[in-house]
Amino acid sequence: MSEEIVNIGELIGVVEQYVPGSGTYEVNGKIYSQWFGNKRVNKQTLEVSVDPIKKKVLPVPAIGDVVIAEVIIGRKQTVTCSIFKLKDQFLFDTYNGILHVSNMSRDYIQSADTGFKPTDIIRARVIDKNFTEYELSTRDPEYGVIYAECSSCGTKLRRDGNQLVCDLCGYPNPRKIAKDYGHVAERISNIH
Repeated sequence: MSEEIVNIGELIGVVEQYVPGSGTYEVNGKIYSQWFGNKRVNKQTLEVSVDPIKKKVLPVPAIGDVVIAEVIIGRKQTVTCSIFKLKDQFLFDTYNGILHVSNMSRDYIQSADTGFKPTDIIRARVIDKNFTEYELSTRDPEYGVIYAECSSCGTKLRRDGNQLVCDLCGYPNPRKIAKDYGHVAERISNIH
């Protein structure tokens, strides 16, 4: 058996030369590839076939996965997020995430928009999926904001104990922060 990579619709032989096999089609005595794949010729039977090259399966969040997301909208009961990273791998597409105030912290948070602000980068765990939206949780200490900027002036916030402070304007910036806030090296920009 010999093989080579061929494209969809590529001429791979004629009926006087080969017998059309799987992954091929014939038009007016010419044999074409039905797939992008490996052309195989069986030298004993003279059958030509094409085995499709399988596409790489793109990662998609699943229940229990740890994700990185950007907060897009903050409301009283929920924040909407754009999930762009799964574990240590950036995703090809972004996915919608929703974080309810009851899943934000083990401590009481009165309003979701006091725990998280738009443009915050958060680490969360996927706890459920409803159609195209993933329900997230940041209740455990390792989950929460991993990067934030001041809501007033846009300066990167510094951790001071269990709160975030703006060294430029001093504007109060309450957040539900992850235990390793300030030690996460990456800043994600232009993710949309």
